[in-house]
Amino acid sequence: MESLFDVSKFNIIEDEENYYFFRALNMADNQDLEKETILDNKGDFERIRTDRERHEEDSKNGVAKYKKNDEISLEQVYDHIKPHYRKDTNCISLSSNSNVAIFYGRGFYKDKYIIVKVPKRKMGKKVVNAGQYMLEEILKKINEYIFSISTNSELLKRISEIDNSKTKKEICKKIEEKYTLRKTLKQNRAKPRKEITYKAPVARISNYQALNEKQQLEKNKIIAKLTLLERMGKMEHLISNTINNNLLAKTIENAFSSLELIHYGDIEKNEIIDVQKEVVDIFSLLQQIEGQNQQLVHELKRKVIDFARTGKKLKIPEESILNNYSVKNNISVNEIYKLVAGKIKCEQVKPIVEDMFFLVMSQLKARELAKLLRQIIGDNSKYENITQYIENNGFEIEPEIITIKSNNGIKISESISFDIHKKTEKLVEKVKGLSNEEQQDIIRYGKLSKVKDIINSIF
Repeated sequence: MESLFDVSKFNIIEDEENYYFFRALNMADNQDLEKETILDNKGDFERIRTDRERHEEDSKNGVAKYKKNDEISLEQVYDHIKPHYRKDTNCISLSSNSNVAIFYGRGFYKDKYIIVKVPKRKMGKKVVNAGQYMLEEILKKINEYIFSISTNSELLKRISEIDNSKTKKEICKKIEEKYTLRKTLKQNRAKPRKEITYKAPVARISNYQALNEKQQLEKNKIIAKLTLLERMGKMEHLISNTINNNLLAKTIENAFSSLELIHYGDIEKNEIIDVQKEVVDIFSLLQQIEGQNQQLVHELKRKVIDFARTGKKLKIPEESILNNYSVKNNISVNEIYKLVAGKIKCEQVKPIVEDMFFLVMSQLKARELAKLLRQIIGDNSKYENITQYIENNGFEIEPEIITIKSNNGIKISESISFDIHKKTEKLVEKVKGLSNEEQQDIIRYGKLSKVKDIINSIF
């Protein structure tokens, strides 16, 4: 299973010796930055520190659940990633996809980032692929039980049937059978009641947008075996103070949706690359590319990471839309009425018009970022097709129209999608077809004539 979910199977940034992952500096990081807690005497990053350390600084927080020298564990990773996560772990989140980092950094924090350099030989030690790590730890528990039961056990046959399943549908059939609980269970535990017929939930068996077909199948087999053993009363829930493994399964989905890696313990100075947000934007565009020469894309990624490692800065023109913009997304009812001439309900059109403004701005910025990419690679015709592809198809990340929920919206890159209705998918292609001047007119001056044409072509 290790090779199947290895980080190299995803859309990553790497060179011969290192992987490069992204961290959006959260509000606690930014507070540390402002107080210079994590800076050296030259004003450069000294480290990124853990939530546990911050937790222990305030006596009002009480005793931390985890200690500095605790080893990484399934429960600690779960506590760090779950909704309403604990703020006393040794875990620091990274993402292999810059689009995800920008979604969080631009949407919830202060749009500041670092790149974390991880030697390939150290991968799996101080840094783990979160979803992969959690699945491996669950599988260890499952295998411990399997090794303890008779080889002619009926339950072992059912587990074998799950392992031999070829599709998600087959897996679901293996765990959805009804059965009656016969064994009396301890009254102080949250468990099914005796003599009541239960049906094992198949909601845990699902497809994650970031995984390929083989990965989906293997992940679903592990979750199915966990579900079967749990519902047969053969395995306790794996996380303390929980009544079942439902939230554990959901947390694994969250890990893959964020393409999350866990850096265990402080991120040290020699691992940190301080980087302009526009460089992270360029990486996001490179990680959106499909259907192009992947060797050339890999070479471009290498050139951008080399640029970032040298500490060079991109020169951004003062008048660039990357510095100055405003979006006319507060369209009035009267304006919408004029756009559709009363033919379409205003409440139906208004969210689409607002989405369109953000899409236009997103694509216009991508075209500006393509110009900045040319600053890095110079006048090199070898990569012209790729930069033109970015200009024509790339979108800078605007969190207002982005989601990382699996299989929602229109996919941009791995787990990242436009959070717009599939019925308006034409809108994306229409925006791509606008010239720079037409996009500028919409964004800077609120000219709606082209918007009217697009809306009328969709409805």
